[in-house]
Amino acid sequence: MQVVRARAARRLVALLLVLSALVPAAWSVPEPPAAAALAVAAPAAAPPAQGPTRVRLSGQRLAVESLVWLGEERGYFRQEGIDIEHVTFGSASEMIPALATGQLDAAPMPANPAMWNAVARGVNARVVVDLGTYRPGESEQALMVRRAVYDAGRWHGLEDLRSLSLAITPPGKATTTACALSVGLQQAGLTLDDLNIQPITFPDMVGALANGSVDAAMMVEPFLSRAVQQGTAVRAIGLGDLYPYFTIATLGFADPLYSNRPAARGFVRAYLRALRDYLPAVAGQSGEAARAEIVDVIARGTGIDPATVATMTPPYFNPNGLPNRSSMLYCYEFFRGQGLIPQPVPDSVLQGTLWGTDLVEDVLNELGRLPES
Repeated sequence: MQVVRARAARRLVALLLVLSALVPAAWSVPEPPAAAALAVAAPAAAPPAQGPTRVRLSGQRLAVESLVWLGEERGYFRQEGIDIEHVTFGSASEMIPALATGQLDAAPMPANPAMWNAVARGVNARVVVDLGTYRPGESEQALMVRRAVYDAGRWHGLEDLRSLSLAITPPGKATTTACALSVGLQQAGLTLDDLNIQPITFPDMVGALANGSVDAAMMVEPFLSRAVQQGTAVRAIGLGDLYPYFTIATLGFADPLYSNRPAARGFVRAYLRALRDYLPAVAGQSGEAARAEIVDVIARGTGIDPATVATMTPPYFNPNGLPNRSSMLYCYEFFRGQGLIPQPVPDSVLQGTLWGTDLVEDVLNELGRLPES
C-alpha cells in the first residue's frame, strides 16, 4: 500500500512539472518596471511665443501721420502686437506701386489719378481709415495770396484767380488739392482750365511767394505758417471751405494685412485710440500738457521745430476714423472727366472691394461711435 502511494505521489509531481512547462509566457508574473520607466515624462516644450506682426508703413514725415506716431508713443500698437517699420518716400505717387508689389503693408491712398489708375489695374489694396479730412474754418491746407497782391487790392475772392498765377504741388491738376479746388471754383464760375497753374513743391512755394514768382499758392502746413511768419502771404480760403469735409488722403492696407483680421483690427484699434486722445488735446480740452505732447510728437516726427508746430493749424480727422467716401468718388469722376484715368474702375470695385472700412466699423462696435458734428 505504501509503495502504491509513493508511486502516485511521484506521478503527481511529474505531472505538475509538465504542466508548469506548458504555461504560456504571457501568463507569467511581470517583472517590476525599471525605475526609469516609472519616471513621469517631461512635458513637451511649449512652442515659442509668436512675435509681433511687422507692418511696413510708408510716409513722408507729414503732420497727418501724427496719429501713428502718437499711438506708438503711448504703446497702443505694441499692446496690439503691431511693430511698425516706417519707410519714407518722396511722394505719395511712389507709394501705391510699392503697396501693389508687396513692398509695403500699408500706405497713404489719396484719391488722385495715381491711386485710381492703380486700382483700375487691379492693385490688391483697400481704403481703410481717414488720414486727413478738412472741415470749414480749420484746414491745414489753404489758398494763400502773396502779400503784395493782397495789399494792392488784386484779391477779393476766387474769381480773381483768373488773373493770378497759382502754385499747386506737382503734378498740378492731377492732385487731390486740385480736385477740392475745382469744387470751390464752380461757385465763381471758373474751372481749373481758366487758371495759370504752376507746379511747385510745397517747400518751394515759400520762396516763390517771397520773390514774386507766383501770386498765390495752395499751401500746406508747416509751409503755410512759415509764409505767414515771414509776412509774404495772407491766408485767403481754407481747403475745408472750398470743399467741406473733404478727405485729402486715407490709409490703405495691402490685401495680406487686410486679410490678417487680428492684426488688421489691432492696427485700427490702436489708431482709433490715438485719434481719441489727439482730437481733445488739439482742441484744448485735455489741458496744456496733452497739447504740448502732441506738439512734441509732431515736431519729432516731421523734424519741424516745436515753436513752429505750435503755431500751425493741426491736422483734423474724422472722429470715427472714417473717410468721406463721397469726396473720394467725386475726385474719381473729376479726374475721369479730365482724361487722367484712361481705364475705368469697375463698379464692383468702386462700390465694394475697394473699401476696407468694415475694419473700422468692427472696432467702432467695440469702442463706441463718436458724434461727427
